[in-house]
Amino acid sequence: MFESLKKAYSPPMRFPIRKVDKDKCDRCRRCVEACPTYGLILDEQGYPVPHGYGPFESACLNCWNCVAVCPTGALTLEGSFAITQGRYKGTLEENMRFPEPLLGDKRPYGELEKELTEVEKVIYKRRSNRLFRKKAVPKELLHRVLEAARFAPSAGNCQPCKFVVVTDPKLIADIERDAMKVLRFLKNLYLAEKGRRPLWKNAIFSATSLVMPTKMDPRPMTAMEKADRSNDVIYWGAPAVIFVAKNTRGISNPDLDTGMATQNLVLAAHALGLGTCYIGLTIEPLNYPYMKSYRKLLGIEEPYELVTSIAIGYPKGKIDAAVKRDTPPITWIEGS
Repeated sequence: MFESLKKAYSPPMRFPIRKVDKDKCDRCRRCVEACPTYGLILDEQGYPVPHGYGPFESACLNCWNCVAVCPTGALTLEGSFAITQGRYKGTLEENMRFPEPLLGDKRPYGELEKELTEVEKVIYKRRSNRLFRKKAVPKELLHRVLEAARFAPSAGNCQPCKFVVVTDPKLIADIERDAMKVLRFLKNLYLAEKGRRPLWKNAIFSATSLVMPTKMDPRPMTAMEKADRSNDVIYWGAPAVIFVAKNTRGISNPDLDTGMATQNLVLAAHALGLGTCYIGLTIEPLNYPYMKSYRKLLGIEEPYELVTSIAIGYPKGKIDAAVKRDTPPITWIEGS
């Protein structure tokens, strides 16, 4: 355990290779705007180029959103993202593949899609949307996605969820601004010039990772950097945000039940032509005493606790698309 803590702070990372075909690129900026990590910037001619900072030599987590939103097919990615050593060492197989739902069928996804159900198509093509139109979502559609969440399974039919729908742009901006005060401090404390690992930072963040292992992974720092570089915008200009809370007295595992309900909501939204993006950045600050007034305003009181939030709205242009994903380990245990 203590050996892994040596690399808990600013661990070694390997990044995918991003290439831009300038003959195809129309310099529309969609890839730069949609990148969740501030991993693409524009060169002097207006073409997107990979960008890195701190320990992120090339701030790309291999989400493929830049490829999905590119209207001309100018962007390509090769390889996987991986943390190679230490506490946060990756467990994926580094085997990037397009969806292959039909066992043994290696046809391109576009050829086999017609054989899939409508539910499968939404699952395989849903992308996190970070390009929203300035158009309000009708209350009727928001109700439909919330109904989909209501019919998710839960332990003991407990339904330990609460949803708060916010369509007030001022309140969304206020939450973003005050959450960023906390996030900016943490991000600036974590990042070090050219990936250096000062001993005092190594000690602080390694010790913190021992008691809060899910909080000190380096990857969320990239989302904080993007928000900091975007004038504190965390919800990507979405016209609506749905805050999701769990009942801490829920049966068995309310986090799991809340996650299943939220995914129902997201899939229904994309099936209806909307776009969504899970946003967890604001949740930690909102749960601090510092932002207690916002919790009161949102009606998040005992026994409820915020879990996540969803930016939701109409996508600006084509967003959803089948992309490559890395592969988690799968074990088959079959009878003779």
